[in-house]
Amino acid sequence: MNFGYLCVRKSPSIALFQRGKLRGGKPFPYLKLCRIFAVNLLVSFACGYASAADLTKIYVGYGGIAGYQMPLWVNKEAEIGKKYGLEIEPLLISGGALGMQALLANSIQVSQNSASAAIGAALRGAPIALIATSENRMSAEIVARPEIKSPQQLIGKKIGILRFGGSNDTGIQWALRAWKIDPRQVTILQSGATNARLLALTLGQIDATILSYPEIHIARKRGMNVLADIGDFSAYPNTSLMVTRSFIEKQRPLAKNLLRSQIEAIFYMRTNREGSIKILKKFLRVDDLEAIEATYDFFARRTDAVPRTNLEGLKNILKEMAAPQRSPNEFVDMSLLDEIEKEGFMQRFR
Repeated sequence: MNFGYLCVRKSPSIALFQRGKLRGGKPFPYLKLCRIFAVNLLVSFACGYASAADLTKIYVGYGGIAGYQMPLWVNKEAEIGKKYGLEIEPLLISGGALGMQALLANSIQVSQNSASAAIGAALRGAPIALIATSENRMSAEIVARPEIKSPQQLIGKKIGILRFGGSNDTGIQWALRAWKIDPRQVTILQSGATNARLLALTLGQIDATILSYPEIHIARKRGMNVLADIGDFSAYPNTSLMVTRSFIEKQRPLAKNLLRSQIEAIFYMRTNREGSIKILKKFLRVDDLEAIEATYDFFARRTDAVPRTNLEGLKNILKEMAAPQRSPNEFVDMSLLDEIEKEGFMQRFR
C-alpha cells in the first residue's frame, strides 16, 4: 500500500533515536534495536489506522437467522469486504417489510432479503432495485406434525407462516395449488418468526409450517414430516441484494465493490466447507453440528456462482402480487453485474 511506504520513508521518530550514541559517535546496539522496534511499531500502528480509516462502513440488513444468509455472514467473518475497501456490518431486521423501511430511511445501505420484499415495496412506489440474487429457488420446505403424512391430511388444519404477503405465504399458496387444495380448506395463521413457528409446531398449536435449515433438520429429529420442497414448484428469486436507486446513481463504485465482495463470498461458501460451517455455527447459534452441516450442504448446492436474478421468477412473484402486467425489468438493475462480468472479474471464481 502506498501509504505504508510513505509511513516508512517519512517517519519522524528516526531522528529522535539518533541521539542515543556512545562517545566516539557509534550507536549503542541496544538503543539501535529499540530504535528499529519503535519505528516498526509506529509504522504498524499508523498504517493500520490508515487502513481502517480508508474502509467504508456498509450496514446490510438481513431478514432472518437461516442458512440462506450465509453469503453475507461469510463476507463479514472472512473479512472479504475489506479487500474491496468495505467494512460490512450485518444487522438482523426481522421481516422484509421492516427491512425495506430501514433501507428507505437510509438506516441501512443494503438489504439481503427475499425479492418479494423489494417488489412489494416498489409496487407501492419505493425506489428500490434488485442488483443480485444468489439463490433463485425458495429455500424452504413444508413441515408437518408426525401424524400428518400426506398433503391431503392438511385439509381442516392450521398452517403457520411469518406474515401474509411474504415469501412464506407465497410458498404455501404454491403448494396448495400444486396439491389441488382450496386455500379456504385450511387456516393460515401469522405465527411469528422461525423459532416461534417451530415451537408452535412442536407443541401442536399449528399443524404445519414452512421452515428452512437448520430448523428443518431439528424438526425431522423431533419426528416431523417434510411434505414438500418449495423450491421444486417454481423459480423464485430468494436471497437477493437490494438497494435504493439513488445509491446506485450516487455510489456506483461502492455498489460495484459491494457486489464484487459478495461474489467472492459466494465462491468462498461454495468451496470452503470447513470455514463456512464454522461461520454458520457462530451466527445460527445452534450446538447441533449435524444440523449445521446439513444447513451448509443444503445451501451450498442451491447458491448460484453468478448471482443473476431470474426474471421468470420475478414474473411469478408479480402474479402472486396481482401485478402480472408489470415487467420484471422494472424491478432490477443488472448493469452492475453486467459491468463486473465484462471486466473479467468472474473468471477468478468459476
